[in-house]
Amino acid sequence: MLFMSTYSSPIGDFQLLSTKTKLKKIILPSEDSNLNPAPEIKMNMPPILEECMKQLSMYFDGTLRSFSIPVEPDGTSFQLRAWTYLSTIEYGETISYGTQARGIGIAKGARAVGSANALNPIPIILPCHRVIGSDGKLRGYGGGSDLLYIKEYLLAHEKKNN
Repeated sequence: MLFMSTYSSPIGDFQLLSTKTKLKKIILPSEDSNLNPAPEIKMNMPPILEECMKQLSMYFDGTLRSFSIPVEPDGTSFQLRAWTYLSTIEYGETISYGTQARGIGIAKGARAVGSANALNPIPIILPCHRVIGSDGKLRGYGGGSDLLYIKEYLLAHEKKNN
């Protein structure tokens, strides 16, 4: 069973989905703004969602640099490795897709980790916004360029508060 709550951030409303004990997904503002809960989704808020909202508020206030939310993203073993590595990137820092790929043991896997990051179900908490092109340019966010403004905002926010 999944639980859902809405978190209002400075960049729009996020939908948070969790089990009773682990965060499963953060849906960004324009990913699916008309999300209607399926019958198996409960709108009650378990403690994990309350804690997630608290930590997101602290992050957006500039007082939290590292999340301690238990997560359980759904993905392939490769995606899970790529997403787990994201948590090693320091607040306010950026790395290239190639650096991330080498960090999980795939020397020439920049495109592969880019594809995995595009499907990251728990953005911000698993900070894929901190991964950029080797030339320093932003390459996309949330699987496309229409959410790039969120990546830009998050990086500027972290730089300002670092």
